[in-house]
Amino acid sequence: MIWIVAYVSSVVGAFLTILAMTIIRNEQRHSVGRIGWLGLVLLSPPVGLLLFLWLGGRKISAEHEQRNLVDMPTLPGAEAEPRDSLERLSSSRSLCLPTNGNDVRLLNRPSNVRDAFLELIDSAGESIYVMTFILDKSESSAAIIDALCDKARSGVRVRLLVDGFGSFMVPEEQLQKVRDAGGRAHRFKAMSKLSRLAYLNFRNHRKLAVADGERAILGGANIVDDELNDDSDGRAWIDMSLRIEGPAAAQLQAVFCSDWKFETDEELPRRELDEAGVGPNDGSRLTVLPIGPDGPDEILEDFWQFAIHRAERRIWIATPYFVPPPVTMRALESACRRGIDVQVLVPQVSDLRPVDYARHDYFKDLVEVGCKVHRYPKRMVHAKVGIVDDWVALVGSANFDVRSFFLNYELSVLVHDKATIAEVSNWYEDLSRDCDSGLTDHSRSRSALATAVRMFADEL
Repeated sequence: MIWIVAYVSSVVGAFLTILAMTIIRNEQRHSVGRIGWLGLVLLSPPVGLLLFLWLGGRKISAEHEQRNLVDMPTLPGAEAEPRDSLERLSSSRSLCLPTNGNDVRLLNRPSNVRDAFLELIDSAGESIYVMTFILDKSESSAAIIDALCDKARSGVRVRLLVDGFGSFMVPEEQLQKVRDAGGRAHRFKAMSKLSRLAYLNFRNHRKLAVADGERAILGGANIVDDELNDDSDGRAWIDMSLRIEGPAAAQLQAVFCSDWKFETDEELPRRELDEAGVGPNDGSRLTVLPIGPDGPDEILEDFWQFAIHRAERRIWIATPYFVPPPVTMRALESACRRGIDVQVLVPQVSDLRPVDYARHDYFKDLVEVGCKVHRYPKRMVHAKVGIVDDWVALVGSANFDVRSFFLNYELSVLVHDKATIAEVSNWYEDLSRDCDSGLTDHSRSRSALATAVRMFADEL
């Protein structure tokens, strides 16, 4: 009898292994992480298959898959012909062409971000819309919640959207304060049900605030004390946000309205563009880039592939988490080999230690072909910035990792004017001067751990 049980078990195990490997091969369009899942399946076919079906792959439910591209307002009589190859790419991917006449201010200190938030909320006359991945219970975030409540009580339309995963620990009472004041507050895909755990992907990682469709704050900073308070026990994070006034703010408002309607079914009024609302042509030129199911498919990878191959002088990247997709990694290596100044700036120690291990092998390969790696030793660097020549800069919520490329809702802007690009470049150079260069020394055991973690890189 025992031999029959053993035979049946082996047949079932072999069948499950073949089934699991077939599913993984078909689902994992992007190969990072595939080897890790295959190894787990080989070690334990039933457990590996169940875990992959639950957590692995590019999970996207029908509700996300059916989302349409964000309908952003454009100027009447906007130029029909793109100016350059990047704008042709944007146009071919159904993005709006850049808007001129935007006034842009860099916010690169926590207190600047907090003050800009409070100023933006105070300036709202008709509406103030805010969304963030993480909302905490600190004094700084409480000040923003109180300001939103004051506006709601004065009759301004207030909407607050927080991600159900990122803000999972935020008590409902904090959101209820906004509701009691007359505003509305929701969690994006709340994780109160076990079924939600099967969809840890496509979280709303966007950070945005828009007042009246005319002024906006966009970037990497969450509404948390470490990113709003310069004096948080020396732990204040380094981040980059932009304060934008102009037609791009109306397009950013459309992104919020789309996310809000997706979550609540409420159709919010939004600002349409007209010639009277546009600043001078010498203002900043910006392209709004929605990334995720409501944006052009895999647009962030398209942008980076195009920008890396188009670069003639430099590619500078700042990111807290460096886990690039394989094709983008090869493009960076190719850029190094043709003499482009490729630099990557990361924190020495991030808030996600497994990612710190995973990035080591990527950096090792890049350094060998001439990339400069900067490790900021003092504090967490949370900025998400890319600079290519004096031609374009990317600023927003998207990290340089698989999750931001393919598995999250993200929101960034492309900056096209040289003046703003120069400001971002100066910030990058100043920060890099305080960094240590090259790779961190790794023992064999740490290198082995780095390889093991990298196998599951897309799940980090």
